[in-house]
Amino acid sequence: MLAFTENQPSSTGKPESVFISWLLWQPRGADLAVEARKEVQKLARYGGADPDIARLRTMFASLAGSDGSLH
Repeated sequence: MLAFTENQPSSTGKPESVFISWLLWQPRGADLAVEARKEVQKLARYGGADPDIARLRTMFASLAGSDGSLH
């Protein structure tokens, strides 16, 4: 879903907008917890270099039902 090509902060300040957009694009009947885990795994490769990505990852982890880091 997400593709970042640089290790620079995204500077968008809108991880909430990305999260809401992602939710709206999920197909009816999708297991949101499972899909959110997939996004957490994708975002994990970016580490904590960008606070927006870290916040987005936290939102997905919360939806996935995890209060810690997922592997």
